[in-house]
Amino acid sequence: MLNRIRKLWHDDSGLGAIEFGVLAPFLLALLIGSLEVCFKIWSTQKAEKLAVTLSDVIAQSKSVTGDDLEKLIGASDKIMEPFPFGANGKVIISSVYREVGDEDPKVKWQCIFPPTGGYSATSNFGVKGEEPNLPADFEMKEKDNIIITEVFYEYEPFAPGVMFDKSEIYRLAMFAPRLGDLTTDPCE
Repeated sequence: MLNRIRKLWHDDSGLGAIEFGVLAPFLLALLIGSLEVCFKIWSTQKAEKLAVTLSDVIAQSKSVTGDDLEKLIGASDKIMEPFPFGANGKVIISSVYREVGDEDPKVKWQCIFPPTGGYSATSNFGVKGEEPNLPADFEMKEKDNIIITEVFYEYEPFAPGVMFDKSEIYRLAMFAPRLGDLTTDPCE
């Protein structure tokens, strides 16, 4: 009997299965966490690309209309693929302009897409007709205009509640118009 116990004590068959059973939950958590972080970074990069693309295309236009902006916004889902932008996102495009003789610039116009419903967000730069919340060291000369595109996206993790919860991604891009002044409100 004692001999059998010694033999069993030194038997290492099945040791790999026990080690795997102990380590598997940690390895699975590491895999899910790594994938989640990668997807969050990827969606943030997509939101950045959307903001830059919209702002740059608008800044390259001689003039812009509400229809032009709607067509551009229509590309949002394609730019954000594979992340669903429709109900999870909002785009706010603003023109900040400093009139001749004015001390401070004002938000000349602002368009919000989608105009109603969808993700709830408000511009971090202010509203039409008011002085914008620009960075302290940002200076604008008379007749200067900038197009600001803000992208708000609610990231939903693929394994919600396991490691991460929903979070808001906010990205912005600023470009100066190159071919036109773009001070006419396209959303009226």
